Amino acid sequence: MSSAEEDLASEVSSRINSPGAETQYCDTRTSSGSSETPSTLNGSARVRRKQRNALKEVAIMILPEEKLAQAEQRARMHSANGEEVPAVQELMRCLALARISFGDFHWRMAHAHINLAKGYLDLKGQALQAKQHCEKAKDIMYANTQLPAFEEERREILRCLITMFLTLGKALLELENLKEAEQSLLKSEKVADELRRAEEVMQEEMRQVDTKINLALGRLHMKESRWNKAVASYQKALGLVQLDKGEKSMECVSIYQDLAAAELAGGGHDMRVQYLLQAHSIVLTNAPSGEEEGKITLALAEAYTSTGRAEDHDIAEQYYQQSLQCYQAAMGPEHPSSLSVLDSYSRFLILTKNYLGASKLLQESLPAKLSTFGDFSAEVEETYRLFGGIELAQGHQKAAFKKFKRCLEIQTFLYGSQHKKTRATQQTVQLLSKSPELALAEGRTGTDHLKQRPLFCAVLPKRSISGGTKGNVYN
Repeated sequence: MSSAEEDLASEVSSRINSPGAETQYCDTRTSSGSSETPSTLNGSARVRRKQRNALKEVAIMILPEEKLAQAEQRARMHSANGEEVPAVQELMRCLALARISFGDFHWRMAHAHINLAKGYLDLKGQALQAKQHCEKAKDIMYANTQLPAFEEERREILRCLITMFLTLGKALLELENLKEAEQSLLKSEKVADELRRAEEVMQEEMRQVDTKINLALGRLHMKESRWNKAVASYQKALGLVQLDKGEKSMECVSIYQDLAAAELAGGGHDMRVQYLLQAHSIVLTNAPSGEEEGKITLALAEAYTSTGRAEDHDIAEQYYQQSLQCYQAAMGPEHPSSLSVLDSYSRFLILTKNYLGASKLLQESLPAKLSTFGDFSAEVEETYRLFGGIELAQGHQKAAFKKFKRCLEIQTFLYGSQHKKTRATQQTVQLLSKSPELALAEGRTGTDHLKQRPLFCAVLPKRSISGGTKGNVYN
């Protein structure tokens, strides 16, 4: 290869790491050629063809191991950006390249299966696919009896096993297979202890591993209704994150929310409020977006509501108002999230018997719900159900009947006549139809009212042939 070709190869090889590099490279070379003559343009076209051919030749000469590294890098980039489809595609490409590079029974092949399992679980929420790839990776790891040649490779295998057992445990949690999930998570904890004893392993790395394991164990204990164990696991994870990232790290917010959920399940309403206050303080410290502040503020409002103490209702109402303002400022008043918060606020007002305020909020939100979700939608159905409850609580049986009847129409359209929600509303409508107020209204407007009316001639005086009045009614 000549020196010019070597320079060209070195230039284009630096551009093949990202998709679309070929197009980008050619466009940059032709962007300033608008004033060239036809002969010059033909020459430029030949140059571009040579450049494309050289680019393809360089790409062909890349080893599969290098292509695997590039695909892994692109997968990490797409995963960080939340781009699930291209990320999973790159992980599938990694699986094929790992098979070409190392064969079917190498631990790097198992590593590719594990990464694909993580992609399915974390990005797409597909636990069954994640479980299948983890089990395939387990078969490869157990069949591979060859000892690692270097200590660094041994550490990589241990990291691979930790991720495999942790991902498998989380997938089994989603599939409600709690017994096997606990076994997998405990195995990941055991392998982590072995990796911790290895040399040249950073303590920061081990803290991150232990955090993930404790969070998964906390979720397992929550599903098993072991609230104290769940709180203990979450507290371990919180301490590790605080040691690693600091007490005001945004990563602590989600763990505080997990702790609050565990305390709520165990009946600890006051501790739930304290954990959420800590999370709220961190969110405000880190200059959050309106949605983040609105979410944690709404959680605080619900926490104060659940205490059952009347003195906490004023605090809860303030947090409901703040949350609604945050969502409306960040997303707009007609956004589904803003309307959902407004419904939560309305339910709180109904709970505290502020029927006028709740009815006003629902009335203001109804046009936005109709335009956003449509006339026959679950959101509009819920609004009419709340309207009916407000009217019924105030003793307005006729108005409640109309609201529940409209709610019943929407529920029948959405769920069918045999759904439990439809049948419950149907019973309410039937009971209201038998109420005295409805019966009196139907008596005034129905056929009975027509029968009870006096004769038309009875309200006029009878006149004689001569024109005089003889009596009020005919004989």
